[in-house]
This record gives sequence, structure tokens and C-alpha cells, in this order.
Amino acid sequence: MRSIQDQRHARLLLEYIGLGNLGNPHERTVKGERAVLLLNPLNRRNYKHRYTDRPKPKVPDYRDAPRITGNLRHTLKYIRETAGQSDDFVVRRTVVKELESVIVYYQTVADQRQVETVMQALQDHQYPRLSVKELPFYLMRRVIPIGNAIFMDNLWEIREALSRGVLVLLIDGLNVAVTMGERKLPHRAVEPPLLESSTRGPQVGFIENVDVNVGMMRWALTSDALTVKELQVGYRSRNRVAVLYEHDVANPNLVDTVIKRIQAVHLDKLTGSATLEQRIVDNHWTVFPLTRATSRVDNCVKEVGQGKVLIFVDGDPSALLVPGTVMDFFQTMEDDQHNWIEATVVRWLRMIAFVLAFYLPALYIAFVDFNPELMPQTLALAIAQSREGVPFNAATEVVIMQVVMEIIREAALRMPKVMGQTIGIVGGLVLGQAAVEAGLVSNILIVIIALTAVSIFVLPSYEFSTTLRLLMWTNILGACIFGFYGIMLVVIVIMFHAASLKSFGISYLEPLSGEHWRDFFLDGILRIPLPMLDKRAAHYHDQDVTRDADYTDPVQHPMLEVPRGPKFPRKRRQT
Repeated sequence: MRSIQDQRHARLLLEYIGLGNLGNPHERTVKGERAVLLLNPLNRRNYKHRYTDRPKPKVPDYRDAPRITGNLRHTLKYIRETAGQSDDFVVRRTVVKELESVIVYYQTVADQRQVETVMQALQDHQYPRLSVKELPFYLMRRVIPIGNAIFMDNLWEIREALSRGVLVLLIDGLNVAVTMGERKLPHRAVEPPLLESSTRGPQVGFIENVDVNVGMMRWALTSDALTVKELQVGYRSRNRVAVLYEHDVANPNLVDTVIKRIQAVHLDKLTGSATLEQRIVDNHWTVFPLTRATSRVDNCVKEVGQGKVLIFVDGDPSALLVPGTVMDFFQTMEDDQHNWIEATVVRWLRMIAFVLAFYLPALYIAFVDFNPELMPQTLALAIAQSREGVPFNAATEVVIMQVVMEIIREAALRMPKVMGQTIGIVGGLVLGQAAVEAGLVSNILIVIIALTAVSIFVLPSYEFSTTLRLLMWTNILGACIFGFYGIMLVVIVIMFHAASLKSFGISYLEPLSGEHWRDFFLDGILRIPLPMLDKRAAHYHDQDVTRDADYTDPVQHPMLEVPRGPKFPRKRRQT
């Protein structure tokens, strides 16, 4: 069954990267595909891979895997030549019912207490009269004192289990191995997320252990509808990937698409969620994030309840939420922790900060270098006075200061936490003041650059903040070349590209497209009171669209009401 499944995964992979059913390569360059690439070269949804000489991944076929033959010497020799070349590989010899046996494991990931417990149990047990075929079942039922014991006869699977910290028991004369135990590697404690802080609500973030992360989701979302599907990606290092969703809420087509795309990923090793994200999104060339990365448990609980699919990768504390739309990066779970007025104002502040960071440096260049007559006279005189003695034009000023800010930002991010804050504050103040006093830049530009740098990080998503920085540079480039016309051209190209994007079949600009106006107004640019948000977002096409009952005024509970009836006089105390 597993070999057939791996063959299907390999076939899906070849079709996914454009190598399946190659045929004549000249038949692929038809006019329709040329038109798609000409109109939108960054959108490859309907484009098949043209490079027929692309190497195929060397995906192993489990039908070719060697099996345990019952000869312990040959089996141990194979394991030593493949997985046993490392110095932490250990072979412990023992005797099981007068049969030569060994336990093999990696001492750096296996639990040494489990090893001693199993060895003691195998040596002290009094075995009854058994046949060789009955011995493995008897060991699992009566002898082995730890759980997770299963049978394996595929040597590739045994090598994979060894790397996960499992103990492997091999017995001479048996054509199966008994694997047991689990890895002992410790993990860090649950801590607040580093990049996503909030003033109210749960302060819990994910860690690098996928089992702990799934457990935190079970703890926070106490619903039997929460479904977990575990996959393995990589044919050298088999990394665990967990897919979580609510089976009675999420769209079945979305769930099926996510699982098939993950199964179609075949590479030697998966290094994290970002590596997986870049291989399953609809467009690999766009600057916009098509999935939402988060490390907060409350954000994941909210989005999974909305019908999204959550993806965990073992070894990475960041989770992926799919699909991702542009409005998702302006909203957080913290919005639901405040009243509707405060949440709406905060969302508007994020949108205003986005506009300021995107337009402000480019508008300064366009006004000063190209059309100063469009500014009010008082403002134009103030800018001219501040730029008196500056040897550069406005475009050069902006580029120099933006490069300096990017250097300071990256230095503060890579430096140790205590020194990073000092570098950011001292670098910004000292360099800015020194540049103004030296006459290299104007003091008004320092205000613009500082406001732009602060506005970028008002957005709750770090990935979208990075996207905003790149979009700001394209807008600056357009303003340097064509002024206001360049700004308009850049905005048109960005909007055209964003409108053509899809995230797992859903338009990236939803609900801004206007088709689902209710999602846009009630829980988009506004956030009306929570009791009135009785339906889930319509653009996700969920199975169950109702998430709250009809709004009614609260009434007093019957148990708390004052009982009505005849009042009986109290009895007097007898003295």
C-alpha cells in the first residue's frame, strides 16, 4: 500500500512541476500560453514547465527496499553499512529464548532509561514453550514494558525509525523487527511569541515540537471536529508535517488541495515551514505572502474556526494558515479582545500606516524634484529652506537615507536582544542628527524617513511588513524616473498583479473585490460588535457558515430570579 502511495506521490510531483506527460516540447509553446505569459509573466497558474531537461527527484521506491530475511548477521551487516557508520550508533547484544538478539539505536536521541528497562525485561523473563512464529507477539504482549511497539520488516523504514530515536530489536530466525520507544530530546518551554506581541488575550506561542503544538491547539480548541492529518516530507530526512482543520467547517476542496500539494513535494530534506510554503503556493514569483505565518495559538484558533487549514512543520515554531488574503494581514485575534469601536480604529490606523509607508517617500521625490508648484506655498518655502546647502537632489536624499535605515534595521534585528535596541535608537538619532548638521540631507526628510520606518511595523505581520518595504522601494524607483506618472504606473502594475493572484483557489484581494461585500464591511474595514457577527466569512466557502446564534438581549437566568409567592413570617426564637 505504501509503495503504491509513494508512486502516486511521485506522479503528482512530476505533474506539479511540469514533467508529467512531456510529449513533444514544441506543442507546449502554443499561442494561448504565450498570451498568458505576455499579459502576466508573474502568474504561472496556467503555465506548464517548458524546460524538459529539468532533473527529476530521486524518489526511492519502497518495492525495491530490502527486507529482513531472518539471518541476523546479514541484517546487522546491512544496518552497519548504512545507518551504523555514525559514532553514536550502538548495538546491545542479548539472548531472547536462547536466540541471539540485538538492540540497535542512536544513543544521542534514544532514551537510555528505556534501553536499560527493555534489556532487563528481556533477560529476566521466564519464557514458556513457544514457536518462532509466536515469539514476536508474545514479546509485545508480555515482555516489552514500554509502549509504541510495532513490527517492521522493511529495512528502509527501520533506518528511518532509528533516526527518530526508536529502539529496534532484531532476533535471529525472525523475519520481522520489533521497534519501540520514542526520542528523548528535550524541548524549550512554551513562551510568548517574539514577533507578535499583544496587550490582551493569551500570551502563548508555538515551539519547535510538532506534538506539543498540536496539543496546544487541542487544549485551546476543545472540539472533536478538529482533525489532524500527519504527513512526511523528504526522502533523506523524513520531516513530519501536521495538517489541522475542522472537518465539518473547512471546505473539503481546500483540505484536499493542501494535502495533495504537500504530498507532491519531494525533496531531500525539509528545513522549515518557509521551505514548504514556497513549494505549495500558487505563484512562486510574487512578492506578496500567499500564506499567513504566525506563532500565536489564539490567531490559529480563530482562523481554523473560520474554515482555514493550519500547517505545522516539525522543528519550526511558525505555523502556516491557508488560504491567505490581503485583509488577513491587517487583522489579529487582539481585535476581538476589545470593543468594536477600538478594534475598528486600530484597523484604520494600520491601513493609514500602510498608505504612509508606501507613498510618503515617493511623494516627497515627486513634489520636490518634479512638480514643486503643486505644493502649498508655505510648505514649498519650508522645504526649500531646509534643503538649502544640500548637495543632492531629493531622489538621492531619499535613497541614501532609506539605505541607512535598512542597514540599521537589519543590524538591530541580527544583534543580540539587549544590544539591538541600543543600536536602533543610537544609530537612528546619531546618524540622522549628524547628517542634518553636515548638510547632507534636510531635516524634513528625516521626519519623513522616521515616520515611514515606524509605519512599516504597525502591521501585525512581519512577512507583510517586509513586502511593504519592497513595494516602497518600487514606488521610490518609479518616482525617481517619472515623478507622479511613475507612482501611478507602479500602483497600476501592483494592483494588476495582486488582482491576478490566488491563494489555494481564493482571490488574493478577497473581500476587496466587491463580490462579498458583507465580509468587506462587517469584518473588514470595520469590526462590528461580535454578537452580530453570526456568520463566517463567505469568501472561504465553508461547509457550516453559521458561527453564532441570532442576537438577542440578555435576560436574567431563571436560577437567579427572585422567587415570587406568599411571604411566610419568620418564626420567633423561644427563650
